[in-house]
Amino acid sequence: MNSRALAVARILGIEVRVHISWIPILALVTLGTALQLDRLEPSWPIALRWLAGGLMALLFLGSIVVHELAHAVVARRLGLPVGPITIVFVGGVTSLEAEATKPNDEAVIALAGPFVSLALGGTLVGIAVAIPRAYEPLVLGVALVGTVNLLLGLFNLVPGLPLDGGRVLRALAWRATGDATRAGRITAMIGRWIGWSTIAAGLVISVVGDSLTGVLVVISGWVLVQGSRVMERRAAIEVLVAGLRVDEVMERDVPSIGPNLTVDTFAAQILDDEETTSVPVVSGSALIGLIGASELRRIARRRWAELRAADIMVARPALPSLAAGDELWAGLELLRRTGLDGIPVMAGQALLGVLTRRAVMAAIQERAAAQPAVPP
Repeated sequence: MNSRALAVARILGIEVRVHISWIPILALVTLGTALQLDRLEPSWPIALRWLAGGLMALLFLGSIVVHELAHAVVARRLGLPVGPITIVFVGGVTSLEAEATKPNDEAVIALAGPFVSLALGGTLVGIAVAIPRAYEPLVLGVALVGTVNLLLGLFNLVPGLPLDGGRVLRALAWRATGDATRAGRITAMIGRWIGWSTIAAGLVISVVGDSLTGVLVVISGWVLVQGSRVMERRAAIEVLVAGLRVDEVMERDVPSIGPNLTVDTFAAQILDDEETTSVPVVSGSALIGLIGASELRRIARRRWAELRAADIMVARPALPSLAAGDELWAGLELLRRTGLDGIPVMAGQALLGVLTRRAVMAAIQERAAAQPAVPP
């Protein structure tokens, strides 16, 4: 669904994507490794140092993929459907198409990644120690990759979201309180404190020590603070939509289109956000796909007259669906995971309506407005 992520591999049946936001990390790892080799191995040719830097960046990418595959494999063994793995600026994201329903499962899935990274890192460092000194370049390479995996595993155990340690903390709080939403708020509070403390430490390091290290520490703290804010918003929204069903919020009587209509004939009604933000595509009475504003924005306007609805729609069976009686929170999570503008609501093969982002936001705003005012 993400047009800025390129599918690069399929491992164990799981698609692996690399987001364009990871390109700066690729460049930084390549540059950092080349500069380190300039200091450690000045006799190496410049081209060889840069080649080694590029190889190190690819091995770092591979380490993140292995880390995320551990999450995905364990989740699948626990019966949770797994979507693609996406490598982004802050690391990797394993898309789970359903959430763990037990705190123990949440903890096991979260710990799988750091466990594999630490085990792999320890093994590689041990191999590097055992390799004869005569093979110094090989020793250096294996030791670097091992160290990267050890750092990856340890960093992810920091108890703040979106890191694995934050998910473990949430699972522990969930088990202690019996309330997943309250556990999210507790995790967000602790993660925010750790994040701001990390930022402060990074600023101190920048002033009195290594400025590059300080900047990296500040960025890490910022990621933790942002992850905490996301969790706080998520917990607040979950409370607001509690008790609402999909059929209470979905858009009904949404106008549908045929698969052979050219894009220019219906684009305006979606982008203007007046009637709907998602249009069902039907053949006869059967739903075959859905087109939202996101699909339209990926297409240059000059091509609207030549492309048909069938060319750009999200087609079934890849298109997910909801039932009328599903909880709204489940629908909201499905919208978030898929990145779609709308999800069809079905009763068998009959289309009842479309749960759109616009409709969900309106319901959240209505619930928020009805909340009693908090006294100053």
